[in-house]
Amino acid sequence: MITAAKKIDNLIEPLRKLANCVASPLLDLSIRLYMANIFFKSGILKFKNYLNDDWGSTLFLFEEIHPIPGVPAELAAAAGTGGELILSVLLAFGLFGRFAAAGLLFMTITIQYIVPADYGMQNAEHYYWMLLFMVILFKGAGKLSLDALILKWIR
Repeated sequence: MITAAKKIDNLIEPLRKLANCVASPLLDLSIRLYMANIFFKSGILKFKNYLNDDWGSTLFLFEEIHPIPGVPAELAAAAGTGGELILSVLLAFGLFGRFAAAGLLFMTITIQYIVPADYGMQNAEHYYWMLLFMVILFKGAGKLSLDALILKWIR
């Protein structure tokens, strides 16, 4: 019985190596790019409002549509826009990946749980986002990241 298990293990070993060396890094990269894209698009829309002298519409969102309790709309709008842009770029490149994932996870949790439910911001998809951010937070940005490159250079 043990010899059969060893033979099966030997047959599966190349697949494990392929998964660890190729598939896992590509999956980590895919998760980072997918999540960064969502938040970057949101941030860039708000930034375009600012460039087009329409920052008032962004402030309106944080005052009337989805206010954050206890946070002034001006601060929430600026921090949200900056966070979406900066953290998503860091996440995409895998630079300070855990930090970026933690920041965007915090933003997602805020949207899901802190903004009052009657504002309609809750979304079942946010649970999926939180899970993906936790993968990055716990595992790191992966082998195909600036974090991994810097760590390799340091060591």
